[in-house]
Amino acid sequence: MSELPLLTMTKARLIETQPELDPSSESLLSILAGLCSFHTCEDLASFLFTDKFRNLVGNGEPWIVFEVGIYKDHTLTLETIPVKDGITFADASMSGSIPEHVIIVKSEAECTQTLTNWYNHLMNG
Repeated sequence: MSELPLLTMTKARLIETQPELDPSSESLLSILAGLCSFHTCEDLASFLFTDKFRNLVGNGEPWIVFEVGIYKDHTLTLETIPVKDGITFADASMSGSIPEHVIIVKSEAECTQTLTNWYNHLMNG
């Protein structure tokens, strides 16, 4: 039996008008409208910094919010907002795992560390 995923991610809502997307980005957005799962924080961080994901979210103003959740408890979530030069994580539940409840990560390594700290704080806190 394979190990359960650690995290999930799905499209939460639009905060601006959706820009025109190429077919590849349309396809990815369609997939992200469902519940996607990731086995490690590293997997999710790697995905968020791929060219394909960055092409979807663009380099302009933020227009979409994703929700990252803990697979074992979907009520534990983190708002994920792609921005021009990184990813903004907003801890709406104010769990204390992210200083000031909001952080902008600008690298895959920083993203992995933030997700790991958030997960560990909530699951082992």
